[in-house]
Amino acid sequence: MRLGQLTCFGILVLTVAITSAAEELDRFAKWSKIEFAFAGPESRGRAEPNPFAIRLDVTFTSPGGTRYQVPGFYDGDGRGGLDGNVWKVRFSADEVGVWTFRTRSNNARLDGKTGRYSVTAVSRSAKGFWRLGRLEYTGTRENGIRYLKFRDGPYWLKAGCDDPENFLGKYRSYDTLAKRKAAIDYLTGRGVNSLYIMTHNLGGDDRDVWPWLGETAREAMANGGAKARFDVAKLEQWRELFEHMQEQGVVPYLVLEDDSAWKGYDHERYYREIIARFGYLPALIFNMGEEHNENYRLSEALDWMKHLAETDPYDHPRGIHNVNRPTDQYVKAAQVDFTAIQTGSPGSRKGLDNALEHNRIAIDWINRCKSLGQRPLMVGFDEGRPEQHRAAWWAAYMGGGVWEAHVLQPYDRPMSSWEPTWTELGGARAFMETLPFWEMEPRNDLVKSGKALCFAQIGRAYALYLPTGGSITVELADGATYDLAWWNPGNGKDGRFQDKGSVTGGAWRLTAPGDGDWALRIVRVSL
Repeated sequence: MRLGQLTCFGILVLTVAITSAAEELDRFAKWSKIEFAFAGPESRGRAEPNPFAIRLDVTFTSPGGTRYQVPGFYDGDGRGGLDGNVWKVRFSADEVGVWTFRTRSNNARLDGKTGRYSVTAVSRSAKGFWRLGRLEYTGTRENGIRYLKFRDGPYWLKAGCDDPENFLGKYRSYDTLAKRKAAIDYLTGRGVNSLYIMTHNLGGDDRDVWPWLGETAREAMANGGAKARFDVAKLEQWRELFEHMQEQGVVPYLVLEDDSAWKGYDHERYYREIIARFGYLPALIFNMGEEHNENYRLSEALDWMKHLAETDPYDHPRGIHNVNRPTDQYVKAAQVDFTAIQTGSPGSRKGLDNALEHNRIAIDWINRCKSLGQRPLMVGFDEGRPEQHRAAWWAAYMGGGVWEAHVLQPYDRPMSSWEPTWTELGGARAFMETLPFWEMEPRNDLVKSGKALCFAQIGRAYALYLPTGGSITVELADGATYDLAWWNPGNGKDGRFQDKGSVTGGAWRLTAPGDGDWALRIVRVSL
């Protein structure tokens, strides 16, 4: 629950036992993980009374007086063991100075605890996202910005990996923490900066991922309802993985429910546990559920996203999967920030025309937001098809959207098996990040002849994608000199521009330097 305007992000990993008030203040870096442990009643995780039913909330107050109500959680012995007397809260602070906190609980041992601590500047040793602040949606009707932004850092262009969605499950290629970290490192090396991760697929596609206590699906379902109990050891492994992802620059894109999965769990307790344990992470995205329509009407899904928004003090970006056409109900829903579009079923869409269609879809969503007078959604494609066709993500980027690459089965293979997808996707991201993409709009009307898609901030920067190469004519604003450079879409993130030149305003006929598809960057020399 947000009690004031929020700003928080993390890097330091400390655990502090709360004693009395007047000791020297503990110190934490801005945006770092702040973790406090509290001694509650001695408990057994599988016994009654159920320790997971004990509610702990902690109100943090900033030096400026802003308050954030953060859910706490039962953590067994505090080291991954299920039995113990440890309750924790995790937080990240956005303001330098002295903070205070106060607990509230339905258990007397946990209620009314208070404390103070000091927050200092961001640590010089902070890595990855921990240096940049929280990844947030910042768009308004007035500024028209569709892209997410780090509070103390740049705008973020999503270039994500969609598979395997059961990355936390039992596939042999990913069934240990070490293997998962290695996969993240591989993606980082190619420039991929997001990973689609299912956190509950009981009754869904692979049926091997859940946060609840239980070795089998039946046991987990028994522990997921009104008397919910969580697997603290498993969730600690998830935490370690997600923190590694923060350091490596890969956003955990948490999909909270699989398509056609069991929906009889206690949604409120589930959302609360996920936020309590992982909400402090600076870069985190939530999706209510894959192919939501298989279990919920859109109005129901939006209601659950509203509940998640009310529970999350950090206001992490939120969306719902498989709302594939501009829908007024979705556009007007303040609790969602992005689309999660699926185009077709596996293998159903082939060829260049279907790949380029993502450009039109992105533009349609942007135009619908504008026509309704709403803030623009980040237009994200989660399952774009044809799979692994680079023209599809180039088309999305030129349309003002972002991409999560869906790849072909089998999924129990190393990440390298899907190359050159990751390399080429990272290369497209590298191209886009040389431009002020957050200020640009789809402008295919500037292409006067030939086949190309155009993304532009007129008079300042133009990006073009020529899906079949050849020659095009593009209209540039008068009164300026522009540098142009060609980009081979087969490049990776360390690729170089080539065949550079210079042009002035007006209509220019330009020819790609080789066969196949090409991208072109045209930027004003000086303002």
